[in-house]
This record gives sequence, structure tokens and C-alpha cells, in this order.
Amino acid sequence: MKKIIMIRAGFWVKLFLIVLTAFVIFSAIHVRLTPKAVTVSTEPLKIETPSPPSRLAEQIKNIDVSFWQKMMINGYSLLENNQPNHFERFFGFQLNSPYEQLGQGMGILKWLDRQNFGSQNVMTAIENEDFYLDTETMVDDWHFELSNLSDVSLSQDVAVLLYHTHNAETYSPTDGTSKRPGENGGVSTAAEVLKDSLEQKYGLKTLHSKVLHDYPNWNRSYINSLATVKDLLAAHPKVQAVFDIHRDAGFTSKEPTTLTLNGQKAAKIMIVVGANHENWQSNLSFAQKLEDRSNEIYPGLVRSIRIVQANRYNQQAHPHSLILEVGSDLNTQEEANFALECFAQVIADVLLARE
Repeated sequence: MKKIIMIRAGFWVKLFLIVLTAFVIFSAIHVRLTPKAVTVSTEPLKIETPSPPSRLAEQIKNIDVSFWQKMMINGYSLLENNQPNHFERFFGFQLNSPYEQLGQGMGILKWLDRQNFGSQNVMTAIENEDFYLDTETMVDDWHFELSNLSDVSLSQDVAVLLYHTHNAETYSPTDGTSKRPGENGGVSTAAEVLKDSLEQKYGLKTLHSKVLHDYPNWNRSYINSLATVKDLLAAHPKVQAVFDIHRDAGFTSKEPTTLTLNGQKAAKIMIVVGANHENWQSNLSFAQKLEDRSNEIYPGLVRSIRIVQANRYNQQAHPHSLILEVGSDLNTQEEANFALECFAQVIADVLLARE
């Protein structure tokens, strides 16, 4: 059998470089040994800072912003099929190797940040991207009055736990912004209405946690809120339901998230179930009971149940744990508050098994 030897193009390049290097060394030695008159120039010394080859710079500018987003999310391996040779030739190390990046002190990222990759900053786009749509708000000069309050004895044990993974979410028409970083926004105001109604109307002791989870690091929101939920459940083992109160976003109109109940505008509520854990069917069953009862007494208040296969949303911590998306950032604070005052009856009917 003949032995097959493959000589790649790189072999000839290396051979050429070896010959060229030998020639340069020989020439340098020859010049040193040959005496020449030294001419001192009076011209000022000009040092030019090297700039990236125009062809490479143009190629970098043409890379879509989404590519950089995907690279940050999926890792440097994404670069294996995208111009690694150009980067390596210019920067002197492999851009798709995190080890070599660290060896360079990540200075390459500073250079990349100065380039014009598009109209939006890549890191800002990634930071604002969330597991779920977001926003927030709080009203200082608006006071919600609960109606039809009755004398109901409060249960001794905490029955309902309310908290916020994204405390900053609020309602733009009321607050003039969709988020209030570092504060409890409009979702917290609406949750307080839910708490008061559950306790004063239905006798269900309710704990409303206002611990901030989304500030200063939004990306750690669910990690932080899980720790809070576990601590609260350990302290109150008889909790029957856990609700993470949010508000939706991404709408161009508030029509899809608004309805009229008894002549008053209310924000529609979407129930979100995270299915990426073993006992998610229990959460879904609870969500379906809430939806069924809501459709009986407040048709249209629950706009849908959304099952998200890829996430848990901390719902593995309790068999009756759900996300409530109360309207969107285009709804008003009053609409969100009224929605949760109505939904309190739905929760009470399900938990107390009322007919």
C-alpha cells in the first residue's frame, strides 16, 4: 500500500517564512559588517499608530448585531464558523478561545466596543432581555378604596404568599415609565390591594414580601427571589398559594390586556406556568381551577394560561405557585388594582372551596 502524504498550504507558507527569515538575518549581518556613512535626519520623528486593515474593518462592521448577541449568549464557539482567521491574523490570538482572551486582559472587547456594530449597544440589548416581558410602577397620590368590606375573622396561619421577582415593573400611563429600578413599582401597589382584599373580605392571612430582587443586578432576579420564597415557606409551612406578581409588556395597544367589569376598566390577568420541573402539573392544575372560577364570576378577567416549557420561575418551591401577569405596562395603576381586587374573590373561592 502506498503511503499518502498530504502537504497542506500551511507547509509552503512556513517554508517561505523560514527562507525569508534567513534572508533577512543574512542581510542584517551583511549591513552591519559594511561600513556606511551615517546621515542624521533633521525631520521630526513620525510614529503612526497601526489601524486595522480596511477590509477587515469593513467585514466587522457588516456583522449583524444579532451575531454579537448570540455570541455573548451561546459562547465563543459560535465564532468557529465566522471569520476566525481574519481576527487571528489581526489581533495575534484566537478570538474564539476564552483562555487566550483572558490572556490578553480582555482588551479586545474594549476595541470591539469602540466599533460601530449597529444602532444599539449589544450588552444593553442582552441586559434588557428577560425570561419574560417586564415593567413596573407606583402611585404616591392615588388611593384605592376597597368596596364591600365585611367583618371577617382572619386566619391564624399565612394562607397566601405574594412577592415580586421584578419589583421595578410599573404602569407607564400612571408613572410615566415602565420601570423604577431599585424601587417597588406598580406591581407592588396592585399586590397590596390583593393582600388587603384577601384579608379583609375573605379572612385569608396574606404575606406580601417587598424584598427587592431585581436590583442592582436584573439578571439575578429569579435567583434572588427563590432564596426569599424558600425562607418564607420555611417560616410559614401552611401557605396554600404563592403568587409572583408581574405585569406584561411588548404591546402597541392596551386593548388586548383590558376589559370592562361592572362598568369599570380592569387589566386582564395572564397566568404563567413554568414546566421545567417534575411537579409542574400540580401548578397547572391550580392555574386551571383559578381560570375556571374566574370565567364563572368575571368572564374575560383571565386572558390565558401560558405554559413555558424551558423555565421554572421558582414554581418548583410550592405545588400552588404561579406567575400573575397583571395587564401590561400600557395599563393604568387603577386598572391593575381593580383587576386584583376582583381576582381576590377567585383565589378565595378556590382555596376555600366555595360554591
